[in-house]
Amino acid sequence: MKSSLAFIGLRDIAFARGRFTLITTVIAMMALMVVALSALTNGLAGQSVSGVERLPGAALVVQQAPDGDATTLAQSKVDEGVAAGLDTPVLSALGVTSVQLAHGDTMVAATVFGAEPDLFPAADTGALPADGDVLLPAAAAEELGAEAGDTVMIGDHSLRVRGIGQAGFFAHTPVVYTTLETWRSLNSGDDLSAIITTDVPAAAPAGTTVVPMADSVTLVPGFSAENGSLRAMQAMLLVISALVVGAFFAVWTAQRQRDLAVVRAMGGTRAYLLRDGLIQALIVLAAGQMVGAALGIALAAAASAVVPIELSFAAVVAPVAGMTILGLVGAAFAIRKVTTVDPLVALQR
Repeated sequence: MKSSLAFIGLRDIAFARGRFTLITTVIAMMALMVVALSALTNGLAGQSVSGVERLPGAALVVQQAPDGDATTLAQSKVDEGVAAGLDTPVLSALGVTSVQLAHGDTMVAATVFGAEPDLFPAADTGALPADGDVLLPAAAAEELGAEAGDTVMIGDHSLRVRGIGQAGFFAHTPVVYTTLETWRSLNSGDDLSAIITTDVPAAAPAGTTVVPMADSVTLVPGFSAENGSLRAMQAMLLVISALVVGAFFAVWTAQRQRDLAVVRAMGGTRAYLLRDGLIQALIVLAAGQMVGAALGIALAAAASAVVPIELSFAAVVAPVAGMTILGLVGAAFAIRKVTTVDPLVALQR
């Protein structure tokens, strides 16, 4: 009996090829969108917070906003004397300023990080910038056509390019490193943006707040809203995937109710029918998602020339796994009806 009942789901797929091809195509399209959106989300995050994520130290001491939260690094103003009131060693002061970087007739929007030279990312020259020098990120250097030893302009300040490094991005602008003295000459006023500490202070001086480095991305203006919106879109696509798969199998199961009732009358158990239906759903989900993920990777790779894209193993596997789990849950809710109905009652319908 079991051998005669085996592989009902596979025979259904072969018999109703058109219907299963359609639902597989829909799943593939959703997988494509989820994978491509995940790669875009990671790419935009990298172009927003990678400069802050690369900062060393354990915490940032920044200005406290009126509501008690931390002010963004772009707006924070901290007096240099704050460092003396901390109960942990200070790694460096940090200045953050948005500027227009010019070389010849080319201009690029950038963010200048002023810090102690020991905090600078490694440059291709291996030399630490001195006052009047800047370390350019590779992206800005390529766009400007600048090399080590060239001169770039920030306002009316002429600065020498000491080297090219990977400094990351801040709020979608490349990060340029320079010394604190040079940063002060570029920035109006003497207030710093933050203090970088080697440990997390137990308390912060009045008017300031402590932000652990693990939460430092919240200090980048606009990042939380942007990233939260993109993550919400991914979550909606995952939920829609579960609903679509569940709706398809609900209709398909209702149409086959008499056939499945015959199987139950012949001795097929509820567990068998549920297992067979879930295997059928898994085959459809796996086929659709493999095709969709491959197309999503191809689309992301093609789009990387014009939009920030960051493809990773997790960016592909996590959403695909989420779609599979939610899709199986949706299918299980749809299939469970046939496992609870009395076969005699079903046959009379």
